[in-house]
Amino acid sequence: MRLHPTLVRLGLFALSISALPATAQKSIATRRSMTSAQLLGNFSPPAPSAPAAAPAPMPKMLSLGEQNYIGSYHLGVGFQKTTHLIFPYAVTYVDLGNSGIIADKAQGAENIVKLKANRQSFPQTNMTVVTADGRLYSFLIDYEQDPRVLNYNLTTGAGDASPVMPMAMFSNLSMTQTEMENYSRIVLKKKKMLRTKEVKDDITLALQGMYTKDDMFFLPLYMFNKSNINYDVDFVKFYIRDKKLAKRTAIQESELAPLFVYNSTQTTIPGPGGMDQVYVLRKFTIPDDKNLVVEMFERGGGRHLTFNVTNEDILKARKLKR
Repeated sequence: MRLHPTLVRLGLFALSISALPATAQKSIATRRSMTSAQLLGNFSPPAPSAPAAAPAPMPKMLSLGEQNYIGSYHLGVGFQKTTHLIFPYAVTYVDLGNSGIIADKAQGAENIVKLKANRQSFPQTNMTVVTADGRLYSFLIDYEQDPRVLNYNLTTGAGDASPVMPMAMFSNLSMTQTEMENYSRIVLKKKKMLRTKEVKDDITLALQGMYTKDDMFFLPLYMFNKSNINYDVDFVKFYIRDKKLAKRTAIQESELAPLFVYNSTQTTIPGPGGMDQVYVLRKFTIPDDKNLVVEMFERGGGRHLTFNVTNEDILKARKLKR
């Protein structure tokens, strides 16, 4: 009798199973009795892979045009002479391009930088200065055997026709320059209380009160030009002088240098017109036999004005509050 091929294969499969160990036979029997769903339940598909991270965006590149450039001053400095740079505000940062030059703040003066060659014939270098108002100054510096200019006034713009006299800002003060500016604005907003004045050649010079804060005096000066001719201020001077001078006695004067001048960039009293300035001096008193003398001189002209302030006036100075 001839068997069907399928039966032959099944018989061979059964024989092969029977030849297996008992434990293997039991495992196969168990799997036969399981449904497909149960079999699939024992299968854990691989976790889906995380999506690839998006590429980082390329940084936006900006081009620098001429509107972004900061110009540089050109200086020549020598080995045997010291150059001084006077800034309108205290210097907070100085950086030198190389060791061919040396620079430092002048002792006791916050707004003056002294500069000198560290060796002869150094290659061109640069210097960067930052002041307390946040302004940056850039310099290109060359060696110069015999510098023609030793002092540079940077307190006014290059186009100013009549620059003001630069002043040192002393470091041993109880008030910063910004505070002096703020108090000067307060003084100018106060009601004008005329103390003393002089009127001459249609020009008025007047002291509109005296104010004190900490160890400083604030003196608001009002200048008025009634004529049609501009008045160019050469300088305003403060000094202490004897009220009475005996004949053939030399004049004894003690000048008081202002620590700060508010509105110092305005040096011309228009004709007609006026201007206000505030002069900040160290606090002082004077003996009864002396006066504080205030003088204003015209540049290239003869209209000089002066008036006296007594110790009684000084003692009436009003205290400024924050």
